[in-house]
Amino acid sequence: MYQLPNALLFASRNINKAENVALEKSDASFREALDNALSFLYCVDEFADVLKILQTQSPLIDVIICDLSWQETSDFQQITRIHLLFPNIPIIVVSNRDDEVTLIQAITAGSDEYLIKSQITPQVLHHSLLRAVTRCQRQSQQHRQQPERSHSVTLTANSTREALFPITNYEALRQSEAQFRAIFERSSIGIGLVDMEARIVDVNPSFCEILGYSSSELSGKRFTNYVVEERVTTDFKLYRQLVTKRKESFEMERQFINKNGSFVWTNLSISLILDTDGVGKFFLVLLEDITDRKRHELKMQESKEAAEAGSRAKSAFLATMSHELRTPLNAIMGLSQLLQQQMAGYLNDKQQEYVNCIYTSGEHLLALIDDILDLSKVEAGKEELHLVTLPVRDLCSNVVATVSDRANEKGLELAVEIAANVETCIADERKLKQMLLNLLTNAIKFTQVGRVLLEVQKTELGINFIVIDTGIGIASENFQLLFEPFKQLDSQLNRQYEGTGLGLALTRKLARLHGGDVTVESTLGLGSKFTILLPHPEIIKNREFNSEITVENSENYTSNSLKFNSLAVNSYTTNIRRILLVEDDKSTAILLQDYLQTIGYEVDLMVSAEHFLERIRDYKPNLILLDIQIGDISGLDILRILRKQRDMQELPIITMIPMGISDSPEGSAYHQRDRFLKAGATDCLSKPIGIFQLELVLIKYLG
Repeated sequence: MYQLPNALLFASRNINKAENVALEKSDASFREALDNALSFLYCVDEFADVLKILQTQSPLIDVIICDLSWQETSDFQQITRIHLLFPNIPIIVVSNRDDEVTLIQAITAGSDEYLIKSQITPQVLHHSLLRAVTRCQRQSQQHRQQPERSHSVTLTANSTREALFPITNYEALRQSEAQFRAIFERSSIGIGLVDMEARIVDVNPSFCEILGYSSSELSGKRFTNYVVEERVTTDFKLYRQLVTKRKESFEMERQFINKNGSFVWTNLSISLILDTDGVGKFFLVLLEDITDRKRHELKMQESKEAAEAGSRAKSAFLATMSHELRTPLNAIMGLSQLLQQQMAGYLNDKQQEYVNCIYTSGEHLLALIDDILDLSKVEAGKEELHLVTLPVRDLCSNVVATVSDRANEKGLELAVEIAANVETCIADERKLKQMLLNLLTNAIKFTQVGRVLLEVQKTELGINFIVIDTGIGIASENFQLLFEPFKQLDSQLNRQYEGTGLGLALTRKLARLHGGDVTVESTLGLGSKFTILLPHPEIIKNREFNSEITVENSENYTSNSLKFNSLAVNSYTTNIRRILLVEDDKSTAILLQDYLQTIGYEVDLMVSAEHFLERIRDYKPNLILLDIQIGDISGLDILRILRKQRDMQELPIITMIPMGISDSPEGSAYHQRDRFLKAGATDCLSKPIGIFQLELVLIKYLG
């Protein structure tokens, strides 16, 4: 069982009053640590008294503690004398200096442990005492077991050599030394020998080349003079561990200062060389110049950061432009729908043709915006999969129904063939629909006669969704261009078939996001076959998906371009219902107000949030259409205030959220929708708002 040691504390107090006040604070905690870690303590403040006590009481002293924190300078001559006179008693030096020089001087003078006074706790002191006492006891035991060394005798050089070694041994030693010197001199790694006071003893040419000095210029200089001081505290701890033999060596990347003033990056390795008694004699320093590698790494990092900054700027630009483009687009498409329905008056055939062209162009522009945003998110790794089990037959029926009108207009046969052993698949519903719609839309677009087939098969790897057409086909040399963004194969086709050149690129990226892929087989003039492979669940589980940022839910609440199919005005209840429209965008407000009034609703438009509670209570609406931002006030804040009113907790409040308002996870349309629903929104509409979409919401909540 460990017994608390007896200690002799030597604390010289040669300081002025100002320093005395500062040191008294750290001294109190040090005294507390001594009380907890020692059995008995002798305290002296004169070196002569130390020698007197040791001469008479040394068998009772287990450890000597030298407190140098009260001295203006650290004089280690007294410690050296104590160590020489009483080598079997361990010495612990306590100082306020946390620097390499003082540490090395203390260890060289004979100290077994070196402690920083401000860092001493009872536990730290206890472990230090235990190490010092145990180490000293072990060394004493080893010395007792060694035979006495023979006394030296005076011999001539030749007789000494003959007495100690055979001639052959001396020749082998000479050759060994020559080989070592050759390795030392020719090594591409810088090698240096540094003494315990951090002064350079010997260096090889590579060491000199790295620092730019000759060996004579470096000899006797402090090694640390050439190190760039960045992590001094960390380095001191490592040096301390080396000197106290708690660590055999250490490696790190450090910068050195070359003679020409430049900084040199090195891989630095330092280890301790012991003498025959196991005492540290030198540091072996190895330097490898890695400046070129670090410069390359720095350039790579700068390029990466520049690319990431560019990607963020692009995403921010696309998100902003999306919102800015969608706001006027909402008015263009909405008002053209009202004109198509002839709610503002009768249109002749030519006017109807113009209005239809306006609406179709708006649809095309909306699809372009959606494709660019979707591709941008996938490329940035900001898409997240919402994997669910999907019934394949229902999924395919839904997708085919969406494109059936286009196929019928061209007189094409649109067929579906699903293998009997295929019932379900695991995928993100929204993204799988998007992939299939892209392939089917392309197939219908480029097929003038014949048929388009959607086939589903089960393989060992997963589920294959195959789209086969009898269209114009693709030359094999163009396969590699198919899946590149904004690439179309033929400029004449660009004029004949409208498109963004993004559909196939986005489809492949979405498939690979699932852990699968898209392949193509085609013959020019005969048709094409595109295959989406979705892997089985066990394969999906082994894939790494990016789940950091959430995007739109798989629930399809986006405003897809719908052909106008307005319900008749008389299909609504005859009771006039009041709708409060909270919208500060003029064009959107005009569109919604005119349409709602045309189909029989009473509408009050509110373009600011001023006195909104009073206006709502005075108007008593049956439903509120709320934009997410009214001037400087968030629609979310308005919603929360409304839901706190007892008489408004059941009032239907429909929020209007622009799609793609922000590329950040917090600003995505899905995240905004979720926030508003949790805050009490009854439902959400996405901008641009389709008239049919609006009608469905009105029927749902107003009858």
